[in-house]
Amino acid sequence: MSKKQKYLLLAVNFLLLILSTYPIFFGGIVSGYDPGFHMARIRTLTSNIASGHFPNPIGFEYLDHLGYGVGFFYGNFLLYPFSLLHLMGLSLYNTYILYIIIFVGLNIFSINFLVNKLFHNWWAILISGPIYLTSFYFVSVIYLRAAIGELTAFAIIPWIILSLFKIVQGQVKYWWMLFITMSLLLVSHILSFLIVCCFALLIFLMNIKTMYKNHHIFWAFFKSLLAFLGISAVFLLPFIQQYATQKYVSTAVDSLGHDLVLVYASALNNHIFDPAQFISMNGGLLVALLIFSVGYYIFKNNGIDFHNKVITQSIIVIVIFSSLLVSENLLKIVVKIFKPVILLQIMTRLNVIILPLMTIVVASALGEMLKKSGKLKFSLAGLFLIVIAIFTVAFPIKSNMQSVADRKQDIYTLSISMGEYEPREFVKYSMRSNYQVTPKRLEQSQNYHIISNNHHEVEVALKKARPGKVILLPRLNYRGYKVQFNYDGKSVEQNAMSKDGLVATKLPNDFSKGTIRVTYKNTGVAILGWIISLISLILLILAKIRIPIYKHTRHRRSYWNPYTWIEKYQK
Repeated sequence: MSKKQKYLLLAVNFLLLILSTYPIFFGGIVSGYDPGFHMARIRTLTSNIASGHFPNPIGFEYLDHLGYGVGFFYGNFLLYPFSLLHLMGLSLYNTYILYIIIFVGLNIFSINFLVNKLFHNWWAILISGPIYLTSFYFVSVIYLRAAIGELTAFAIIPWIILSLFKIVQGQVKYWWMLFITMSLLLVSHILSFLIVCCFALLIFLMNIKTMYKNHHIFWAFFKSLLAFLGISAVFLLPFIQQYATQKYVSTAVDSLGHDLVLVYASALNNHIFDPAQFISMNGGLLVALLIFSVGYYIFKNNGIDFHNKVITQSIIVIVIFSSLLVSENLLKIVVKIFKPVILLQIMTRLNVIILPLMTIVVASALGEMLKKSGKLKFSLAGLFLIVIAIFTVAFPIKSNMQSVADRKQDIYTLSISMGEYEPREFVKYSMRSNYQVTPKRLEQSQNYHIISNNHHEVEVALKKARPGKVILLPRLNYRGYKVQFNYDGKSVEQNAMSKDGLVATKLPNDFSKGTIRVTYKNTGVAILGWIISLISLILLILAKIRIPIYKHTRHRRSYWNPYTWIEKYQK
């Protein structure tokens, strides 16, 4: 890429960033599930940091200071820089806008990098950003929903796609990129991570023959999987432990218990095949470009070229995933075979993998055509960019801005969204109590006085209590809470019980009056996760920098010699 091409690409990307984000400053971020939910995550993480309660995945301020353990299930890793900015004085609203703008920019960079590494065609790189960001779905993520979870996923997934395709091409050094980006996606957006796991499995299965011939490819996948499990243990182990502790509110079903993915799919006009949803999701222009690009490759190769794995396998995955968007009958079959599909809530989420693959196919085809168009290159490229800009402004951005024009701007920044990860028993108890379960109400109903209630602890005093009684304490129950009894000069600590989704405890048989202190401490499983992740990180760093192996070690090739294993790991 020449210097002139780099400057031109930078200019186009800068204009694209402005075009994609400027309406935010006119219409603003509107209320809804996602902005309130994610702003609450930033706000409570900032509050935890300010109070010195770190690391703690429980947001103290949620639910009138009952605490909400969203951090167990929705990683905070990428929120820390923005929480620190908020801590230094940037308003929560502006912090959220900054997050959106930065990650829109990272989306442009990611898709440019992907196309560059796969095709080395400057014209394909030039148009890849506008193609990626012109999808109706992508624009709705920014404006209609302001969903930074999926926006972050869109910035990470191109790197995963690149590493997968490079590995199956024999460039096994990309195993590093694969486990790092999969780990980042895991702690950014769980549902996108599950979708990408399905994509990775498809790529793996489509290349089994290649791996049989080249064992290095298989071992690259295996090493990447081990490294991912090791580096992600700090998040994965507490996630599994907390998820297995109790049942949580399911947002995959409606109030009548119907699977939402099927409820939404039932809106299709033709239950066997109705492409309307796929077209409306990405826009007619992008779908037309996809069809044109597939036709171009078939015409160019006199049929499907199965040797071009990137294009062929991208098209196959697009067809497989898109079929679940256009056929309710097929989706019902898939749900029967693999019930966890309902966790996606709505199948349009599959666009987090469909869109980058569509961009690869379209950008590659149009890039090849532009490269061969002689003196008309710049004119045709300019015309294409203008058409993309007009379609983006006139249709998806305009329609989204109209959709949100009448929605209120007041965002409740302690939102728990649709109740994901909220203990089911607590919701039932809250309903029975007319949604009046607060520390103050618990203080009255349980006959104690709250002495302190902060990020670090809640302490209550009982003047007269019946020994052996089970009482509810003002904290939502998650594994890790400890209860300490202080009475008659004694101090007794035990693990918390759970009742009605709250921390509960049974008073000792000799307890009549005294204080009860509730604190959160990392569980043994969480500590194990930290240890595994730290050891994995150290080993990976040592392998990456290739530390000198002590040649003077006498039994250097011994099975039990650790330096032998470091050498093997480096290879």
